[in-house]
Amino acid sequence: MAALISKRRSTILEVLNRIRSVRVADLSLQLGVSEVSIRRDLQILEEHGLLKRVHGGAVALDPGEETPLAARMDVQRDKKERIGRAAAQMVHRGESLIFDSGSTPLQVARCLDSDLLQSGNLTIITAHLPVVRQLGHWPGVHLILLGGIYVPAYEVLVGPQTVEQLKGLHVDKIFLGADGMTLSHGFTTANVLEAEVDRAMAQAATEVIVVSDSSKIGGIGLTTIMPVSGIDKLITDTDAPLDFVAALRDLGIQVILV
Repeated sequence: MAALISKRRSTILEVLNRIRSVRVADLSLQLGVSEVSIRRDLQILEEHGLLKRVHGGAVALDPGEETPLAARMDVQRDKKERIGRAAAQMVHRGESLIFDSGSTPLQVARCLDSDLLQSGNLTIITAHLPVVRQLGHWPGVHLILLGGIYVPAYEVLVGPQTVEQLKGLHVDKIFLGADGMTLSHGFTTANVLEAEVDRAMAQAATEVIVVSDSSKIGGIGLTTIMPVSGIDKLITDTDAPLDFVAALRDLGIQVILV
């Protein structure tokens, strides 16, 4: 069922990218589901910053509107800052790192120690332009920007070119974000192309560290990045449900609550 829902929502986005506006009634006929289901799909996609709902349907986002990232930076800000500080303390001199897109990985970049940024000989790989702006000018950082298809709303590069450039790379750590976390669906995100890049990034890393606030626990994004067993550490806040934390620890995953 989840796979069918994910495919349906991907189809809605594909249609919207072509014709810029869609009607609930038309989508219901085209996809063979109730209008109630379509309205729910549009609500979820809007919550992930992928479209704007209007009366009777939805429209594509205006390029001039506030980006989803800009809006998300203000959500759970205190928790994200605590997570960012805790994750940044795990970075050591001479390490190679991948920074995923998203507001919490960006917060990790913002919290890196200034001594490391000045003379830490860090290699940082990313496809996220806000991370480039945050770290690219520091003398202690050798930054590699991955190319690909530019997604303005998220200021990230994605696609097969991005995935191809990750082949053969090896890094010490990746700081990975997520839009949703459940035991059954794993770590999920709203963008199918970003998920493909995230999987390739994780494969290049010796240690996979997910940085995400507890509001994402129980949520299911459009597509799965990886199962919960695919990570090494989760850094989240103290509001995380105890049963979820215990289940991850039983799998041997280190869970750090801040």
